[in-house]
Amino acid sequence: MKKDRKNQEIELLKHNLESNQALFIGKYQGLTVEKFSVLRKQMRTSGALLKVFKNTLSKIAFKKTHVDSLSEFLEGPNFLVFTNDPLAGAKALSKFAEENPENIEIKAGYYQTVLDKKAVITLATLPSKDILIARFISVIKSPEIRLVFALKAPVIKLIRTLRAVEAKTAAS
Repeated sequence: MKKDRKNQEIELLKHNLESNQALFIGKYQGLTVEKFSVLRKQMRTSGALLKVFKNTLSKIAFKKTHVDSLSEFLEGPNFLVFTNDPLAGAKALSKFAEENPENIEIKAGYYQTVLDKKAVITLATLPSKDILIARFISVIKSPEIRLVFALKAPVIKLIRTLRAVEAKTAAS
């Protein structure tokens, strides 16, 4: 690869690092072209970008950036996943790795801090942002709802009692 082409690859990698919130590193081995294409498509569907770079170029691009400590994971055939939705990217990558354990291994990641394999898989098991917001709102509303029912209960009992008295007087 010519020096100009290498510099372009390094700049592309740096640009992707700066413009995305999260990065995941995975190892692929023995993966067919068809399966790799499926993986790329699933990543695109989840809003992530999967790229394969040479490890030496990746290490050069990682230097003096927030992901410098991930250089140690760049051994063997690797791919990088860049995403602005870390949850969706981690879910798609984790699902594909589960379906193809002999071909794909999640090595590490970065989202606000360096993530090991276990942390990336844990990130993938979290519910989506919308679900978390809905749960939070229901927890916030819960005391008010209980208060409304508590205040409403005596009135309902009074109405039932008056109706029973009315029915009794109408029957007699």
